[in-house]
Amino acid sequence: MDDLPVALLRTLVAVAESRSFSRAARLLGSSQPTVSAQVRRLEQLVGTTLIERTTRAVAPTAAARRLLPLARDMLRLQRIALERLDSQPLAGLVVIAVDESVALAHGLVDLVRGFNEAWPEVDLRVDFADPGTVLERFDAGLVDLALVHGASPASANRLAAIELGRDRIAWYGHARPTGEDPRWPLVGLPRGTPLRARTDEALLASATPHRIVVQADSLWLGIESARQGLGLIALPAPAARRHLLESAPGQGLPALGAVPVHLLQRDGPAAAAVALRNEIRQAWPARRGRTPGRSSPA
Repeated sequence: MDDLPVALLRTLVAVAESRSFSRAARLLGSSQPTVSAQVRRLEQLVGTTLIERTTRAVAPTAAARRLLPLARDMLRLQRIALERLDSQPLAGLVVIAVDESVALAHGLVDLVRGFNEAWPEVDLRVDFADPGTVLERFDAGLVDLALVHGASPASANRLAAIELGRDRIAWYGHARPTGEDPRWPLVGLPRGTPLRARTDEALLASATPHRIVVQADSLWLGIESARQGLGLIALPAPAARRHLLESAPGQGLPALGAVPVHLLQRDGPAAAAVALRNEIRQAWPARRGRTPGRSSPA
């Protein structure tokens, strides 16, 4: 087998995560024909189909799912090498608090691991928590950066919040009503979160019969419950794609709209915190291929 060009692996990751050749092209700043040609070239190199193409959607094959973790690692190592060559050394303590739903939707574990490997001299600490706890810790000055799903933060020390993008919320899973019970089986999201509030409000206004079959105090457990067919779950679209959940065909389930993702930064950040902030913004899919919006000062 020939070497696998990094550019082709980057294209595979973009197509697999976006489930669309056109969306992948936008993320990569390329064209749809170029993306399609790169996927075909990679399939020729590995000798197997990597992307299943239908009239409705595209999806990674079993072979692609085996390759994707390695592809992400190769892309991460390339980024680390470039950062180490191009930047001044960084050090010091950086604390970031991350809403669990943002972490699961956007691969924050991989991102901070890559940052840690690029800058081992930085003392990096990551706190994963519910959105309320994340905001409490930020307001108390206990963290340098915070990432949350939810409405625009209102307090004075959150005015420099950056909206990284908006995640569409929809229903996912393959659970169905049974003959004995026509209600749609649902997975209850963690209580007290913006996603739970949004789904509760939508379901209350909906005439669709439903029941909560699993109450998940962890979003990860909710995702796993949906994967095992216990119930349908409301998720940000990037989380569903990342965890290979298919859209639910449930007729009558309410639309859930979209929720913004905010990046918060403490005033007067150290150089290492600024570098992590910039890494997050650069890696954010919604910001690729378009003019950045408002950003806080460096």
